[in-house]
Amino acid sequence: MTTDATIHERAERCRKVLTGYSDDDPFTGLIDLLADAMHFCDRYRYGDFHYALAVACKHYLAELNDEQTEERRMP
Repeated sequence: MTTDATIHERAERCRKVLTGYSDDDPFTGLIDLLADAMHFCDRYRYGDFHYALAVACKHYLAELNDEQTEERRMP
């Protein structure tokens, strides 16, 4: 997890990547990117994609908790 960007900036960074990833809509591009990331992990032996996804989920929750927006704060 890095602290170099706000959640808004992170979402915008992802939108830009997905817009350039395929000619499909961004959500379909996200699905394609995730599937391709699974193949990437398998091919280059970067470990278990699902483990990486679980760690990313932990980072996501920590980032939500770091934001001061009360309605998104986890208990």
